[in-house]
Amino acid sequence: MKPKIIFIGGTPRGLAVMEMLIEQGQDVVQAFILKEDDHEAGKVSRQVAEMSRKANIPFKICKKIEAAEAPEVLAKNPDVAFVSGWRTMIPEELYQKIPLGCLAAHDSLLPKYRGCAPTVWAIINGEKETGVTLFKISDQGVDAGDVFGQKSVPIGENDTATEIYPFIVQATVDLYQKFLEACQDDVVKFVMQDETRATYAEKRAPADGEIDWSRPAREVFNFIRALMPPYPRSWTLLDNDKIFIARASLSSEKQNTDGVQIGRLVSIARDSVGVRCGDGIVLLHQIIDAQGNTRAAHEVLDDQNMVLGRDK
Repeated sequence: MKPKIIFIGGTPRGLAVMEMLIEQGQDVVQAFILKEDDHEAGKVSRQVAEMSRKANIPFKICKKIEAAEAPEVLAKNPDVAFVSGWRTMIPEELYQKIPLGCLAAHDSLLPKYRGCAPTVWAIINGEKETGVTLFKISDQGVDAGDVFGQKSVPIGENDTATEIYPFIVQATVDLYQKFLEACQDDVVKFVMQDETRATYAEKRAPADGEIDWSRPAREVFNFIRALMPPYPRSWTLLDNDKIFIARASLSSEKQNTDGVQIGRLVSIARDSVGVRCGDGIVLLHQIIDAQGNTRAAHEVLDDQNMVLGRDK
């Protein structure tokens, strides 16, 4: 069976899924394209819309699908909806009445990290792997529906969210491709999630990106590398001005920092600035200053009397 597909999505992940669908000549009968917030960088909605127009796919750019729109969508007789890079609730009528359901891509190995920003939380928590799960949206709870398939993505101890994201995108495309192949062979199967293994990720806001320098150096570094594009960056205060971290690393040097104030600069070099953490040192290489300029850390943090953070 070649399914009739409703596309519901955005972000680079949704863009990659739509590219795959159009390149393969899949039967996409309607597209709902995520309208990004005004402040967002890297918007792709216009690109997805232009692809849809060229492929003669009816589309709408929006932030939400209203319940009143469900009958019109169902009148197109879709077999499945692909939901990737979407941020708002899907009308219940759609995931209940579309035969194969609304198939969503969640960037974790469910039932772990249900909820928001799972990739960010996985890196913050020092996980060695994350991944993507393709599951059916249901009324069973947040990200609790039956699973079609999963694909793991390893996380190296120094990997940033920016470096991992392309693998998340590719895993998403691969899983939707696998689903289409299963449709072709008429072997689509779903498996219930194990509720006893479920964990949850809390919603994050830009204010949650403030660095706590009193944490162990490894935890601080994990926090910084997790909060990288396409997610909001981590930040700290320098004399009440907010500066963002663009590149950092974990110092391998054993330096005695007993008696040194938390957040104080302990070294300044052309390639890095060392900051005293709870039990070690994190090296800052690039920062984004209060004016939004990306600069070498030593150009801004140029005095070892400087202390980062709130408590001084």
